[in-house]
Amino acid sequence: MKKNKFISLVIFSILFAGKITAQEQPPVVVVSEDRLPVLTTIKPKDPVFKEYSYIVSDNYKAIAQQKQPEMIFFKYTVEEKINLLSLAARCNIRYETIATLNKLDNQTDSLEGKELLLPTAPGLFIKKENASSSLEILLREHYLNEPIPEGTICYQFKDGEYYFLINKKLTPTERAYFLDAGLQLPLDRSSFWVSSSFGRRKNPFSGEWRNHNGVDLAAPTGTPIYAIKDGTVSLKQLNNKTFGNYVILSHDKGKMTSVYAHMSKVAVNLNDSVKKGQIIGYVGATGMATGPHLHFEIRQGGVPQDPEKALKI
Repeated sequence: MKKNKFISLVIFSILFAGKITAQEQPPVVVVSEDRLPVLTTIKPKDPVFKEYSYIVSDNYKAIAQQKQPEMIFFKYTVEEKINLLSLAARCNIRYETIATLNKLDNQTDSLEGKELLLPTAPGLFIKKENASSSLEILLREHYLNEPIPEGTICYQFKDGEYYFLINKKLTPTERAYFLDAGLQLPLDRSSFWVSSSFGRRKNPFSGEWRNHNGVDLAAPTGTPIYAIKDGTVSLKQLNNKTFGNYVILSHDKGKMTSVYAHMSKVAVNLNDSVKKGQIIGYVGATGMATGPHLHFEIRQGGVPQDPEKALKI
């Protein structure tokens, strides 16, 4: 079956209006998201998905011939249990193209119920301003400090402008940040022992039985403390009566938080973006502590989780 060129060109003419900014800047194409064609399913027999697939196929041919692809965006609300890699395979579009356009933090992000924009050509979308995730920051550092490649187009969406780098892929470092969704231990494995586990325990100061919402990792004063995952410093508190010097990191757009308490020294500031494995402070005995240790918590949706299970301590 041949691609219906007429339909595609009509869609293209309705959706986009281009303008040239400064002479050295790429053209800016405004994407009217409310007027995009909608995919109700991504099954091969669906006529709209067939049209999408034809456009994708033609764009790969155009890129192979060193021609400009005909970029059209489709909207798709995910109503099935499917992960990013499976979605990318079904759409024949690289996972990093879908991820960078839709601000997905890692491959394990739940897609169910999300409204995604599905592009029709492979490449990377680089946020022009206000990068928030570690992947976005890495991409900006990599590409926006260099001359913008010829043929680059800047697409303007509701949440800002993105440079589209045709057929570009993630570097091994960028790919590692995106694909590695696991959690790192907050202390080197050989440097600590578990002095108090998660759950009910007798408070060492009051003698009362209370819930212990984290785990205590005993370690020498000055032992480095690491961020267990990419995130942002959402709270930095010094000289707190209970937790002493402590910080809270926010991960996955606030879906998860991690708490690091009783530090001798804090090495980050409020609103800092931190990367997995980055030193955020050092073990101490500040606040209500009987000796040097790290009180560590993980919360999902505000609910305390057992760190020993989550980190396989």
